[in-house]
Amino acid sequence: MPPAGVLEGALSLPLSRNGAADGREVLSLLSLGANETSEVDARLADVARLPFVTSVLGLPDRHQKGRMEVPSSIGISSRGVIVPEFTSVAVNDGMGVVLTDLHARDLSPERIQALFMRIGSHSAGNVFERNRYSLDTADVRRVLVHGGRAVTSRYDLDPMTAERMENGARIDLPGDPERCIRECVPNSLLNGHLVASEMGLNFGGNHFLELQVVDGIRDPAQAERWGVREGQVVVMYHLGPGPFSGTLLHHWSRRTKLDPRRAPAFFLSKLGFHYGQRLGRGSLGAKWRTHFRSNGWTPIAEPSAEGQAFIAAMAMAMNFGYAYRLATVRAVMDGLREAISPNVRAELLCDISHNGITEETLGGERSWVARHNACRLAPGQPTIVAGAWDVPSYLGLGLSDSGGTMHSYDHGAGHLIETARAEAQLSPTEETVTRVRMTRGRNARVVKARDVAVMKPGPIDGLMDRLAQQHLMRPVVRLRPVGNLKN
Repeated sequence: MPPAGVLEGALSLPLSRNGAADGREVLSLLSLGANETSEVDARLADVARLPFVTSVLGLPDRHQKGRMEVPSSIGISSRGVIVPEFTSVAVNDGMGVVLTDLHARDLSPERIQALFMRIGSHSAGNVFERNRYSLDTADVRRVLVHGGRAVTSRYDLDPMTAERMENGARIDLPGDPERCIRECVPNSLLNGHLVASEMGLNFGGNHFLELQVVDGIRDPAQAERWGVREGQVVVMYHLGPGPFSGTLLHHWSRRTKLDPRRAPAFFLSKLGFHYGQRLGRGSLGAKWRTHFRSNGWTPIAEPSAEGQAFIAAMAMAMNFGYAYRLATVRAVMDGLREAISPNVRAELLCDISHNGITEETLGGERSWVARHNACRLAPGQPTIVAGAWDVPSYLGLGLSDSGGTMHSYDHGAGHLIETARAEAQLSPTEETVTRVRMTRGRNARVVKARDVAVMKPGPIDGLMDRLAQQHLMRPVVRLRPVGNLKN
């Protein structure tokens, strides 16, 4: 039996301890000032020594988060194998920005709260409570194959809206789509009432819906091309892929973050799935080692039966996330028109994920790239770097991935900001942001609303300057928060 963490069928690549066989360094670290990351860097160095890893990129906001197997704000590439533990099980967690034709003067704290109330009133109290954006079982099957493109008509969106999402809102499935669904998704997860009732409005945890105002333009020409102007109101959202994706991928690996109270139910469900529904597909032993055992790292050989099945499962999990966030886009547009004015114009500028594993070309070679709380750098495309509820965010423009070595960027400056806050290095401005916290469900209500000071953007300015120095991206506009919703 192979040692834990190195499964049958995994490929061994000729990597030295410090660099690749062709002389390229495996580990690249991008730091900011005196930010202390020695423990994280040591963990990344250990990952870089794994024989199936071809590159590890640590970004300035990197830090260890909870019980995750890898730190946040990193990208890891491998060739010939896919490693589930290199990203979050909640793949296609992401952020997007909706442009409006509103100006800052059109918003007051009362209007902001009314808008959030309108949007929040359509959230679901639990994953089984249907809302106006819920999908049925037939919709779910279409989404697993076609991603966000399957719901543009359902949500009365311009089909081009999906094209403004990363990957055109769709990851292709390997082989016949119906076979992928039949063999790679537990039958219970195809029930729309179980996985697609609560769609697009879960702003809990570190997720949010935020009204922002353009308060600084650093690249006027690019801002004009995007239709962005000083004082314009935009809406930024950050939320995950919904209940389907994480539940699906928990059937394909054993993760450290799984709630122990849910582990027995998942174990029984996985047994029925892999040894019942998937009976005759793949080796019985390989299934146990890959999906049930705690391996630390689980490199799954791409051409193997389990590798192809996992690739299909990952693609369908990603595809559901695109549809989930398009429900958010529809909800934002509905809220603006119902709470502010029926004549408000709004359109999606971009939507970018920061968790997942996708096949990409790096330096002319195909690789599997896993990102954990990091975004794919696409030269010539918009970038989003989030601040915090009281610290501005940025839109930028991707420049260069340095031949594939700098293929990712920080999805935000959250850890840098909270470190500065803990060290009393944040200072307030005269501007304020209206923070609203609501319950969920049909009877949703506001439990807390208050205006607090917006802080100076020192930490995120520093991060953007560092990314610009590396020629990763160019800052285009800074976005000041004026309203923040949590539920």
